[in-house]
Amino acid sequence: MKAVDKYQSFAEHLFEDKHVRKYGMMLVKHGFKGAAKRVNPVAIYADAALSVISAFNSYFKYAREREITKQILAENKRIEAELKSQLEIMHLKYETALALGDERIKELSNKANLSDLQMKNFLVQIGKQVKIAKAMQACLRKERENGCSFKQLQDLQANLDHYLRACLMILIENVE
Repeated sequence: MKAVDKYQSFAEHLFEDKHVRKYGMMLVKHGFKGAAKRVNPVAIYADAALSVISAFNSYFKYAREREITKQILAENKRIEAELKSQLEIMHLKYETALALGDERIKELSNKANLSDLQMKNFLVQIGKQVKIAKAMQACLRKERENGCSFKQLQDLQANLDHYLRACLMILIENVE
């Protein structure tokens, strides 16, 4: 636990602390020996009791804040552990997706050895699908500029993505 000084120097403590000022003024006013004659002993005991109560109150506040800090630190450690495990899982998923993508690329490159006629038909199909996709994307861009609602834009983008996936699947099936 770290302790933070309330006052940076002893001189600042002498001038800023209200208790030091209070008792210092009593000494100046009554002197060292004269204070006992002019001050009621009950007032001294009452002031001492109030100081003890204030000290206990300060300690209990400190203990309560320390317990809250412990709970926050425990929660922080739990969250860090959870995020670390999620990061590891995401990293494994990423590595798996990369490996599957590499395998799929190799498989497609092996299947891409087609005859000339099949290649021409394939390129024509790709050209048509690209034109349709570009037209759909242009329409989607116009809708964005016109201020279509966010939900509708999301649906349109999802449909465009679905169309592109379907086109890719059709092209892959034609390659096979």
